[in-house]
Amino acid sequence: MMWLLRSINNMSSQRRLFVLSLTSTILLVSFMIFLFYLGNKLIKAQSSKIEAAKEIKYKATNAHLWFEEIMSGDRGESIDDVWRDIDQADWYAGVLLDGGDNNVRKFYPLKDPVLRKDITSVRKALTRFEEIARKRYQNFSDSNPGTEIDIKFDTVFHEFIQLATSVETKLHRQVDIELSFYQKLSFFVIGVSTLLSFLLSRFLYRREALRSNLLTSLTDAQISIEEKNKKLYELAHYDFLTGLANRNLFIKRMDTALVQTMKGNGSVALLFIDLDHFKIINDQHGHHIGDRLLQQVAGRLLETVKDRESVYRLSGDEFVVLLNNFSALESSLLAAEQVAAELVGVLQNPYQLNGPVVFITASIGISVYPEDGINTEQLLTAADQAMYSAKSSGKNHFQFYSKELSRLIKLQAEVESDLRVAIQDDQFELHFQPQWQLATGKISGVEVLVRWRHPERGLLFPIDFIPVAESSGLIKKLDFLILRKAINQLEAWQNGNFDVGILAINISPVCFCQSDFLEKIRHYMKQTCIQANNVELELTESVLVENNQHSQMAIRELKQLGIRVAIDDFGTGYTSMSYLRDFSVDTLKIDRSFVAEIDTSKTSQIILKNMISLGVDLGLKVVAEGVETKAQEKFLTAQNCHTAQGYLLSKPLNSEALETFILSKKADNIISI
Repeated sequence: MMWLLRSINNMSSQRRLFVLSLTSTILLVSFMIFLFYLGNKLIKAQSSKIEAAKEIKYKATNAHLWFEEIMSGDRGESIDDVWRDIDQADWYAGVLLDGGDNNVRKFYPLKDPVLRKDITSVRKALTRFEEIARKRYQNFSDSNPGTEIDIKFDTVFHEFIQLATSVETKLHRQVDIELSFYQKLSFFVIGVSTLLSFLLSRFLYRREALRSNLLTSLTDAQISIEEKNKKLYELAHYDFLTGLANRNLFIKRMDTALVQTMKGNGSVALLFIDLDHFKIINDQHGHHIGDRLLQQVAGRLLETVKDRESVYRLSGDEFVVLLNNFSALESSLLAAEQVAAELVGVLQNPYQLNGPVVFITASIGISVYPEDGINTEQLLTAADQAMYSAKSSGKNHFQFYSKELSRLIKLQAEVESDLRVAIQDDQFELHFQPQWQLATGKISGVEVLVRWRHPERGLLFPIDFIPVAESSGLIKKLDFLILRKAINQLEAWQNGNFDVGILAINISPVCFCQSDFLEKIRHYMKQTCIQANNVELELTESVLVENNQHSQMAIRELKQLGIRVAIDDFGTGYTSMSYLRDFSVDTLKIDRSFVAEIDTSKTSQIILKNMISLGVDLGLKVVAEGVETKAQEKFLTAQNCHTAQGYLLSKPLNSEALETFILSKKADNIISI
């Protein structure tokens, strides 16, 4: 440098001016080249790192959402898509440590030791998230919402999101620092350029334009990242199908509401809503119809509650309504009761789904703070238990949580566990109640009734375990077990030339709506040599009305096999009896509640007369259940009722006792069909 200055001093002014201009030009060009290098490095290195950090969160969140949908049964996505998204998230984490490219852009590794340590923690959290997801998927039936593994799954995911967000924030901060340095350096070059000759002005102008383009590019990248962050937030906190806030946002808002309520000594009410028989509609009409139904249910909830921030979809067909800002417990109880009653009425109205008209009801459980819990988990568990109690006691209504209910839930869990073993070990016995023809007094058939021979509690009646079987989903296995045992017993009687007439077997709605129901019936019939017209399957009114198309098809198939079909508990289900026109049934079984009130209720007599007359006029066999007195028998006979069943003739008997009972009658006392 000293040599250069001495050389310049010895030059002529003209030549000195030329050298200075040339030197300034060289320095300016050098500065421009240096700035261009820094800008390109900043764009390539930092934007690729931010893109990788963003993709880690996006892919993992996408995997979380698809996984929850697969676990809830609402969608048909492949679990392989979930594992692929997790692998892609891990790949992006890897390139932040080691660099790499994906045929679209090159990714540069992090050099900051703190950031490298943070991204290593992100990968570990992602690995824990995948391990728990695989464990949940392998133990599908034991990982329902609210279970320990479900809570752990959500906790690990939230830890992962927090770590990934921290990395992204630090990267943004690093970009800001480098951008600030770059801006200061640019301003310095601009200042220097004003001292240079006019010959350099055009070059400086073009370099300034390049700098502006660089800043614009970085700004656009920032806006794009913010938009994607907003999309990630929506994916993480809102249900894509219904638009309602999801479980994650519910927990955050519930926690906030409880903190505010605690400060003011107020109260909060939580309504847990579960649709009755939603799986049947999905199986019968397909998931696209199920999705439309969920959307309309969400709309009705919003119309009723009138507050979008109070309605949430947890998963599948489970929703919650959060009612807060109550100054007293009594106020929250009253509001919860009013809203729950209104929702039960609104949700049971028919749904028009651009094709089929679907009927569905809802069971609602209610818990309140501080009576039933002091945190979100306790209140949600209490409301969930109350909902299951409402479902077990008949569905289509609401129920408040209570300590007694908690005890019953625990007992129900024990019964469910024993019931699984009982089905596996076949601890069930068949009892049979005879039916007799009122005009002649002859036995015309028997109804199959199940009893559970519990190894510790002794003989249990259906009321002790059927509701648990229905709520736990075990009713399908139990129905098929009883159906097979009943058909085998009928075959044994026929092989021994012992005639019991028509054998009536109850079929639950869940079993009837299974896709393999008819296949199982055909299989059982082929395995035996019994006459199909000796078998009568009893169905409730609800299964005919709620599953119209499926029921029509299934009943046609049964009739083609020669099997008889009866409507059980007739008169207790639907006021509209148009389904009698649409279904080819053989028998109407009048519910025992109408028979029991013959002597005390004029209204019951009138209703009973009309039901018998309706069945007779339609050419159907009419059976009255629960006949216990001669007066009831006399009244039914006078109304031309065909058949009676009840304690007046006999209580339910096991197979040996039934044989003895029938043999005690005259030889011609059995009506063969």
